[in-house]
Amino acid sequence: MKNILCLVLIIFIIICYPLTSSAQSDVKPIQISILDPVQIFDSDTSIHGIRLTLFYGTNQDVVGLDWGGVVHELSGDMIGWQEGIVNLVEGDVKGFQDGFVNFVEGDFWGVQTGFVNINRSRTIGIQAGINNSTNDMIGIQLGAVNITETLRGLQIGFININKSGKPIKFLPIVNISF
Repeated sequence: MKNILCLVLIIFIIICYPLTSSAQSDVKPIQISILDPVQIFDSDTSIHGIRLTLFYGTNQDVVGLDWGGVVHELSGDMIGWQEGIVNLVEGDVKGFQDGFVNFVEGDFWGVQTGFVNINRSRTIGIQAGINNSTNDMIGIQLGAVNITETLRGLQIGFININKSGKPIKFLPIVNISF
């Protein structure tokens, strides 16, 4: 049931969300990558559909499913479901991201699960992992170590750090700020 709900959400996002920065680049419905540059389309291509990666794949944007592989890299945005060992996104992410290491340079909206989750900008939603870090957390962080510059939400873990110190900078187990 959970998988069906995720799939319905992804399909809804793909159908309803207008083109992002990929409007200026080449857009293809499918990408298969073994090890960049051994992939169907070059790294400047955006994928609106499915991207399957074996070892390392890189593209501009992905709207849809980004699955498999060791390293997924995007120089733009990810909208949909990204599943890999290492997920690197220079732009924004909207949807579900799952991997051993997830790194997002831009904003993140949705659910992010992994051993290490790092967002350089704002996170709106849920971060769940051993180590969670973001600049601005709006939502919930669940993990052993949770770190944010500003918190509007809840941190649950052994070490919870809200660097702004509003209302409290550090609390073990639970830290909350609204």
